[in-house]
Amino acid sequence: MKRIPLIPIPMEKALRISKKLRWLSQPLVRIMPGLKRDLYQSEIDIKPMDYVGIVFFTSLFYSIMMGGVVTLSSLIFIGTMDFMGILIGFIFFFISFYFLIFYPKLTSRKRVKELEKNLLFALRHILIEIKSGIPLFDSMVGVSKGYGELSDEFMKIVKNIHAGKSQVESLNNASERNPSLYFRRALWQIVNAIKAGSDIGNTLEIITNDLSDKQINDIKSYGQELNPWTMMYMIIAVIAPSLGVTFLIILSSFSGITIPKIIFPTILVGLFLFQIFFIGFVKSKRPSIAI
Repeated sequence: MKRIPLIPIPMEKALRISKKLRWLSQPLVRIMPGLKRDLYQSEIDIKPMDYVGIVFFTSLFYSIMMGGVVTLSSLIFIGTMDFMGILIGFIFFFISFYFLIFYPKLTSRKRVKELEKNLLFALRHILIEIKSGIPLFDSMVGVSKGYGELSDEFMKIVKNIHAGKSQVESLNNASERNPSLYFRRALWQIVNAIKAGSDIGNTLEIITNDLSDKQINDIKSYGQELNPWTMMYMIIAVIAPSLGVTFLIILSSFSGITIPKIIFPTILVGLFLFQIFFIGFVKSKRPSIAI
């Protein structure tokens, strides 16, 4: 069973506790119809009702723990018990709940990037082998190694075919469990070509050409999108701090106002955090398909 972050106890015990919380998780599952799909596509083999129960239990655990720590600290160091413990408990409850309830979707998006990173290479590999007269099954065996997450998916298809399932059924199952839209489209078109009895090589050639064109357009759009973000970075991380510090020094020299010593370390820390955020933001915008 796939490990879920932040769970404070073993998954088996957490599942047993979640079953006792079904009265609470059942109405929450009804308002989150996409949770079942996200769990399936992120390869978390847990029922939605049990998962919501685990999320609620984990959030309540961290809420009580952190709220209790703050309350106990107040009693020891201040001698009184204020509302801060309750406030911190509520904050940690909602932070934990929000993170865990969206964890399957985040994992699914991460899988999309991993799958699409090598998708064009793998499809070209299959295309070349099919054009050379190699059957589709042997071509899928050929790409079941060397393409990361994508190879794992083709390996599952190969194993299903070895187990007695048809190629069409195995490919359809793979399209259902994968979050990548481009990968699903490629599998759907291959299945349609098999059912229609048409040339799979021509179908794959069209798919790879379309995917290649789409990737080139994504890269061009990414380059154009970076221009305003680069300008914003220059303003916030370079121009504003340098001019701001200069203005503060000039203002203090003319007006006699003393600048607090904490100002300059705060600016440095703020710039450091902003650059980390900006790097992560730019990385998240980068196209996931690579040529």
